Amino acid sequence: MNTIEEQLWNYIDGICTAEEKIDIEHKIAVNIQYHTTYQELLAVHNELNKIDFEEPSMSFTRNVMEKVNLELKPVALKTKIDNRIIYSIGAFFALSIIGIFIYAIAKSNATFDFKMPTINFDAGKYVNATTIQVFVLVDVALGLLYLDSFLRKRNLKAQKKES
Repeated sequence: MNTIEEQLWNYIDGICTAEEKIDIEHKIAVNIQYHTTYQELLAVHNELNKIDFEEPSMSFTRNVMEKVNLELKPVALKTKIDNRIIYSIGAFFALSIIGIFIYAIAKSNATFDFKMPTINFDAGKYVNATTIQVFVLVDVALGLLYLDSFLRKRNLKAQKKES
């Protein structure tokens, strides 16, 4: 649209300022091109006002949404990654690390003399019949506690499935 049509549409719609309205009225009265364009746009405006627009039915939205729901939903794009590629990359790095480690050991001239420390521990003082009985008693008690908690969990799961 050129500026003449824009100005005239603003004048017809009544969204121009008072100064612009006076200026456009003066141009319509003086300029023939403005006058003819104004008459054409006024005729279009009157025709548009005569048109009776149809309203959609009350169930229009529901019908459209039902048809949309019937359409196939787009599947998310899933890229398939070949596990052989991942394993190949992992194997390459593992072999590289192992190779560097072996090379470092082969080129080093370090010697390791390591002797295990000796501990004098007389087990006969501490391990006797009483300590073994206490150890077995504690183990049996812990085993029974574990069995009790296991059976309670199983009963709760069974009750949840029934309800």
